[in-house]
Amino acid sequence: MQNDHKTQSMYKLIEQWHQSGKTQKQFSQENHIKLSTFIYWVQKHRQANAPDHGFASLTLSQESEAGVPTPKLEIELSSGIVVRIY
Repeated sequence: MQNDHKTQSMYKLIEQWHQSGKTQKQFSQENHIKLSTFIYWVQKHRQANAPDHGFASLTLSQESEAGVPTPKLEIELSSGIVVRIY
């Protein structure tokens, strides 16, 4: 419980820092926090709020009714290249 309270308290300070426009050094000095401790919590906050880059879901397509094979997997890259696996 104490760790949850500490985490929430530090995350709240980090949000205040973001809104303040001050440097990490200025903000940590004004709030009597060691700079290294503040940097640690900023990194922890970023990791907790980072988007999940895990697995993506995919749906396999069905065979076409004309007997023409359709790709089982199709990946379109941002470069415009399409990879099809039959």
